[in-house]
Amino acid sequence: MLEVPMDCGSITQRVFNNQKFYGSLRSPIAFIRNVYTTYELQEMLLSSIYHPSNTYCYSVDINSKTGIFEKLQKLSRCLPNVILNPVKYKFDSWGHFQDRAHIKCLELVLEREWGHAIILQNDDLILKPNEHLSELSEVLNSTSMIYMMKPTTSQNYLSEADWTPAGLQLFKDESKVPGNILHKPMKIWKGYNQMILSKIFIKSIFEHLNLEGIIERFDRKEFYGIDEMLFQTLYRNNLGLDGQFISNCEEDIFDFGRLTKWSQNGTSDSYNLSCRSKLERHSICIFGVEYLADFLETEFVIANKILENFDLAPLICMDEVLRGKKKIGKNWISKVELRKYPQFREMEMKHSGTYDREHFRC
Repeated sequence: MLEVPMDCGSITQRVFNNQKFYGSLRSPIAFIRNVYTTYELQEMLLSSIYHPSNTYCYSVDINSKTGIFEKLQKLSRCLPNVILNPVKYKFDSWGHFQDRAHIKCLELVLEREWGHAIILQNDDLILKPNEHLSELSEVLNSTSMIYMMKPTTSQNYLSEADWTPAGLQLFKDESKVPGNILHKPMKIWKGYNQMILSKIFIKSIFEHLNLEGIIERFDRKEFYGIDEMLFQTLYRNNLGLDGQFISNCEEDIFDFGRLTKWSQNGTSDSYNLSCRSKLERHSICIFGVEYLADFLETEFVIANKILENFDLAPLICMDEVLRGKKKIGKNWISKVELRKYPQFREMEMKHSGTYDREHFRC
């Protein structure tokens, strides 16, 4: 990508992109993104979803050679709702340090106004306009949208370790925690790095938990996919936190966070007919212009993934959509549709005082 001028006038002109009016958002969003490639891509992604009421926080890979950290510093000085995490991390394709970076950004934005945080990585593309995300956040209320499945123990985590909250020194004040929670081994759940997390849940985590022990346990160098278990495990084990999903459900729990087209042949260096762009990476089909129709109709919020050196048409075209210049098919998810997700029904019942954990139907 071409170098761009980095004075505040040029930055704001590119980010606002002739947008002269921003409607009010009743429930702003915090976008939490880990990055490692070029600044120019991230500025384009920001511009497509920028709103003065939202908050945007970035964490940068320590090995990035593109000058992205220094440019994001300038961006954050020009736009008060953009935050740069001052700590750099040694990211890798196995997921190491991703959780640490996301947690730090969540801590940095905690006192700002937002209803839900959307957790993102470098190549993720948002598919819904700010107005729809704000409406969705209002309807979700305390519900988080997190995909959860059972992990492969030999590849993802140390199954023989002590996974009790006591063993992990998880609680800041153990004297306030019932023994049946403190000494019960937690069940490990896995999903995607991309999530939609309620502020109620995040605030409760920071208020009650010490995350260092559990992050250290997951972030071991011999395992991969380790950035897809922390929030899943904290969300689904009964720890007495606000906004948790604690029903006795043994099956996988789905969400509408991340749209992914998986390779059918399981390889990362070839493609098959199901991948319309004919490019795959880590067994994931890279989205190109061939998938624009899918983006316009899907209920998913995040597309994973696009590549700046492959095809930027999805980003350029979705910019038009997200700014309201072109219409999308399925605008938002109604309460009726949300009730197919057990995590939403549980939170709804908790708010109405009708929740019964023993008789809840997943």
